[in-house]
Amino acid sequence: MSQPSMPRYTSILFFLFLQLFFAAQPCHRTVTYAAGGGLWQLLQNSIGITAMHMQLLSNDRVVIYDRTDFGRSNLSLPDGKCRNDSSELVIKYDCTAHSVEYDVLANRFRPLMVQSDVWCSSGAVVPDGRLIQAGGFNDGERKVRIFSPCNGSGCDWEEVGDGLKVKRWYATSHILQDGRQIIIGGRRQFNYEFYPKSSAPNVYSLPFLMETNDRSIENNLYPSVFLNGDGNLFIFANNRAILFDHKTNKVLKTYPAIPGGDPRSYPSTGSAVLLPLKNLQASTIEAEVLVCGGAPKGSYAKVENGNFVLALDTCARIKINDPNPRWVMETMPTARVMGDMTLLPNGNVLIINGAGAGTAGWEKGRDPVLNPVLYRPDDASGSRFELQNPSTIPRMYHSTAILLRDGRVLVGGSNPHIGYEFTGVLFPTELSLEAFSPPYLDPNFDDLRPTIVSSSASKGKNIGYGQKLLVRFKVTSKIVTDMVSVTMVAPAFNTHSFSMNHRLLVLGNEKVTVVGASTYDIQVMTPRSGDLAPPGHYMLYVVHQQIPSEGLWVKIL
Repeated sequence: MSQPSMPRYTSILFFLFLQLFFAAQPCHRTVTYAAGGGLWQLLQNSIGITAMHMQLLSNDRVVIYDRTDFGRSNLSLPDGKCRNDSSELVIKYDCTAHSVEYDVLANRFRPLMVQSDVWCSSGAVVPDGRLIQAGGFNDGERKVRIFSPCNGSGCDWEEVGDGLKVKRWYATSHILQDGRQIIIGGRRQFNYEFYPKSSAPNVYSLPFLMETNDRSIENNLYPSVFLNGDGNLFIFANNRAILFDHKTNKVLKTYPAIPGGDPRSYPSTGSAVLLPLKNLQASTIEAEVLVCGGAPKGSYAKVENGNFVLALDTCARIKINDPNPRWVMETMPTARVMGDMTLLPNGNVLIINGAGAGTAGWEKGRDPVLNPVLYRPDDASGSRFELQNPSTIPRMYHSTAILLRDGRVLVGGSNPHIGYEFTGVLFPTELSLEAFSPPYLDPNFDDLRPTIVSSSASKGKNIGYGQKLLVRFKVTSKIVTDMVSVTMVAPAFNTHSFSMNHRLLVLGNEKVTVVGASTYDIQVMTPRSGDLAPPGHYMLYVVHQQIPSEGLWVKIL
């Protein structure tokens, strides 16, 4: 059922409280505005690099990296380390970092060392919690890199030679139901491969990527890939999509092009998200994909002549398992290219970052869009979008955004230049990190907010498929039992306006039982297979009247 919208920020006292509260926090600066909703915090003025790629790990630390050929960063490598690479195109002997680990709970960061160029690469977290990163540029284009999370400062990147069979630059990674990673596409790569390798053929042709390639522009890089509940892959590139069986290398369904035919993949970069999966016990599970923003046809070529065309202001939504699927169009409050879409624990979508004109690429964007937008997929058409409070920091090309376990959205990056450029340019290289707190984190909702006490999947324990799960939680106010649910969110690898592996499953509410003062148990059923929830770590939430708890890490196997 559609739930009512939450109250907006209207209290002057609340506004003043937020200013005083966050002003007292170390390394935090808050910017709030009278209109709209949400709250911005400046977490770090500089992490020394620009956050071009981000991945949250199950120890609440975020691995961030940019590229080795930006030049020297503003962060030195520790212990006198230096990278000596004769094949590097810019700085062959570089003692600065191009990757960091950000500790969310402590609001601290430390430098990490990559050995080859990770520019415009992809990644996914495998079931044991390691980040497997694939591809890049120049000496990094066939490399595989592994980051194993630890709670101290002893972990760093490990590089696995040429772990890929072909060059992967601007490719997409996705975790499959068996825990392997599929890596799809990349510049001049109309194919895919798997990692880790097996005795099967190493590279498989995917003609769809050739068919969606606009000559001399591309418009099909970083394809949007989602694992459907039937175990097949929905692959979107340019302005159209297919349903693909990666086991047999067959196209099962070809979807119509989005009305208007405008491109929405890099460099005419829109953003795509798989909307929350619900009714998980049904024989056929409805799955919807939402694609928002992008650039009109011809925009990339026009930028070369100094004409920055207004970005697309439309979203297209499709039920991918319908017998006759069609795109339904909606209009956003603002036009946006290079935006990021992030699933929130309550099932809403945050649209954030980007520009109002131009395309992705060096110096090709204009008119930063500072206001995020909330999209409520269950509301009636025409009333789903809500403009939020703006940031003061433009987040243009090479910006990122990911959901954190506490419900905030971590925002960083922006570097539309071929190197680090801090002065004399329209949009200087941005080294800061911010957090956006959606309206559900307003302290006015604290009496509605669940607090997870325990579960049969407490931290460090696994949950299985198709099993009953009991979650104990507290709520200080009187609860509305039919407005309580449990959700699971897979953390994203975010780069270039796409959050790889990001999905939200609504486990629902089989039964809520009172067990004590303001304390309740909710019983749900876990997803039935890896087709719905690929194995690995998820953030588990209890949601009450659209207000989510803080998340609890669980691992499904």
